[in-house]
Amino acid sequence: MIAVSAMPVQAQDAPADEADGGGEIVVTATRKSETLSKVPVSVQAFTQNELVKQGLRNVEDLARMTPGVSLRRGGLGVSNVSIRGISSGAGASTIGVYIDDTPIQVRSLGVASSIMYPALFDLERVEVLRGPQGTLFGAGSEGGTIRFIQPEPSVTEWSGLARGDLSTTTNGKESYEAAFAIGGPLVTDKIGIRASAYFRHEGGFIDKMVGTPVVRNTTGALGVQSLSFTNTSLYKADVNSSDTFAARLALTFKPSETITITPSINYQSFFTPDAAPNVWPTMSNFETADYATPRWNPTVDATHLPLDVDSGEPQRDKFIMPALKIEADLGFADLVSTTSYFKRDTSQTLDYTNIYAVSYAGRQTPNVGDVAISTVSNRQRNWTQEVRLQSVSDGPLTWVAGGFYSRNEQQAIQNSQTNFLPFLNPLFGIRNDGAPFGPGYSAFINFYGVPQLNGTSSYLSDFKAIDTQIAGFADATYELLEGLKVTAGVRVSKNKIEYTAFYDGPANNLNAPRGLACVPGTGVGTVPCTAVAVGQYEPGTGPFTPRYLNSSASGSDTAVTPKFGISYQATRDTMVYATVSKGFRPSGAQIALPGNCNPELVQLGYVNAQGQASSPQTYGSDSVWSYEAGAKTRMFGGALQLNGSVFHIKWSNIQSTVSVQTCLQSLTANLGSATSQGFDLQAVLKPVRELTLMANVGYTDATFDDDTIINGRTLYTGGSVLPSSGSPWTVTLSGDFRYPIADKTYYVRADYTYRSKEGRTGNTDPGSINYDPNQPVNKAYTIVNGRAGIELGDLDLSLYVNNIFNVAPMINLGHTRNQPVFTTLVTRPRSVGLTAAISF
Repeated sequence: MIAVSAMPVQAQDAPADEADGGGEIVVTATRKSETLSKVPVSVQAFTQNELVKQGLRNVEDLARMTPGVSLRRGGLGVSNVSIRGISSGAGASTIGVYIDDTPIQVRSLGVASSIMYPALFDLERVEVLRGPQGTLFGAGSEGGTIRFIQPEPSVTEWSGLARGDLSTTTNGKESYEAAFAIGGPLVTDKIGIRASAYFRHEGGFIDKMVGTPVVRNTTGALGVQSLSFTNTSLYKADVNSSDTFAARLALTFKPSETITITPSINYQSFFTPDAAPNVWPTMSNFETADYATPRWNPTVDATHLPLDVDSGEPQRDKFIMPALKIEADLGFADLVSTTSYFKRDTSQTLDYTNIYAVSYAGRQTPNVGDVAISTVSNRQRNWTQEVRLQSVSDGPLTWVAGGFYSRNEQQAIQNSQTNFLPFLNPLFGIRNDGAPFGPGYSAFINFYGVPQLNGTSSYLSDFKAIDTQIAGFADATYELLEGLKVTAGVRVSKNKIEYTAFYDGPANNLNAPRGLACVPGTGVGTVPCTAVAVGQYEPGTGPFTPRYLNSSASGSDTAVTPKFGISYQATRDTMVYATVSKGFRPSGAQIALPGNCNPELVQLGYVNAQGQASSPQTYGSDSVWSYEAGAKTRMFGGALQLNGSVFHIKWSNIQSTVSVQTCLQSLTANLGSATSQGFDLQAVLKPVRELTLMANVGYTDATFDDDTIINGRTLYTGGSVLPSSGSPWTVTLSGDFRYPIADKTYYVRADYTYRSKEGRTGNTDPGSINYDPNQPVNKAYTIVNGRAGIELGDLDLSLYVNNIFNVAPMINLGHTRNQPVFTTLVTRPRSVGLTAAISF
């Protein structure tokens, strides 16, 4: 068998345990089992065998190998996946993520909500479906769907696999992995079991340094050289290590020939003692891929409070997912019921020192001893029930119909603490001993009206969102003539969102005096407020009693997402198809922003009839219409495979993030429309039996249709690219040479991936109000991986080198406007390792 990189739906031959009788990989992208080359959908499928051969370990690797898919990591450790340019950090998810039949994606809530992807082990396959999949996979699949499909227990034969891995990283620590899975009949033809366990330790490669920052240019005009450090010393090496553990247990019961019952439970945990999401280029050496980030050590003195600070930025994330699948053969159709519960808890500490130093203290960099941290916890509780009926006939009509219910509860709690904020003088222009409280009171009290919570907390929030969805769907394909099929499908869903918010802390005090010698919220005509004598009231009393915006909001909508398609199997090896489909993202609710956001809200035009600031508490749904045409063909007896598709997507009423920078907040609003168009193309050539060559090319042009203007401010210009849409050009080239000698097979393979320079948008676009001339766009970069090994029967031993040339791109290099601090995300430096894998 020739092992090559993962390919779209018309992928290469698969081993027997991954294929149907015709030798092709079988997928369920249409909820029916079909061979890859016969599915009229743009899908990329990765089998377990391919994951091992290519050394794919996480969703970033999947995105790197899939044209049209981009993964953008944020500075808070949040990953945002874009498929065909459709991506948004606001509102509900634009992609669906499934473990078997359970959706696990999240709504954007708080500052660090992100999807936890399952480990890539003991999977039957991973399917990446490009384009809207709302008809069969619901409201969260506006841009596409990623499906992690696990093997079901067998009641007839035993099988298993094991994998071990050990590697070292340039300028970093060692990584190691151990994993095992086994399954088979406990009672032949009646009871089967499948169990797996996975552990991976990822060695760190980012150092924490202490030093004295020196500003060389206050606006950032010198780029990463606008700031330097002196008196540097190592605080801790290779801090960003991580541990991932995953386990699964599944049982299959067949009480009769027609009924199969499969209960299962999945568990996964992730821990890093220091996420260190951002690298500071001024402390790093990108020629050698030696990365560092600063450690701000707290002090206790006359201008700094005692503050309990972790040694790093720890992050803990775990989920448990019990599920029950029941299948019944009704003769004319299969009845499938899936019930699941997804429980996830995340906690994270974020370093906010530089944010508070810049935004509150007005400093270029933190002073010695300054520290600010924000602790964030997120919880996710998803109940899901789906029942579907699927035809089993080989006749001209095939169909699937079903119902879906889900109740997804999310909660995000954030607590921000500082050790220096109460000592700032002035604070936003307000000074100690001034109005309204007079001598003896700090600028902090005179501005906010209340002290920090528990002495150190300036901001506390607790948000909760409950999404409820009830839907019915149907999809049917009819063969009009031999080889000519038409498809029609529709999903109707009722979506409801309930949102509650709790606020506390001085930064959220709506009754904050802000240094005025008058009563907040009073006044007549042109007189802004009623004057009082300085020192007449104590903080937190009388007219200065604190008030917090604890609120609730709700919204609902009904969505209809149709799909139409036509396909023609012109020959045994050639198929052409075209589809028109709609994708949908439900409306949402949000909390009203705190009072210190009001001045900028007025500037943005978010006001009521009286001209007062009015933060919107709901936003509407958005949707896409996708038009796609594709072809899949094999020539020269299968020696050459050509497969591709072109697409045109219209995105309307986009749920977008509007930053309210003066108060470090944001809101979600429906802003403008966009068009995404492009193609994905694959060629697989097998010139000789031993050699397989592959080229994957994707192009996505995702841009705003017109200027996006709020109250005279142009946030995005027409023609600028969609934020987070990624590189327009993505290229993957792979070669795999395998040579059998006696009972051994030797092989060598290489993978080359290219990401082009990104387009301008927002703060990189001269036409935007947020334009920053010192903000660069992401540059093009390439990554080359190589692997050589030997197969000894069921045992596969290989040596690999990832990032062979130690490429060190600056990804999402950015800074705060008119500030000298630049931070960036990075790829892992060169890693050399050994893998041993066995399957039976």
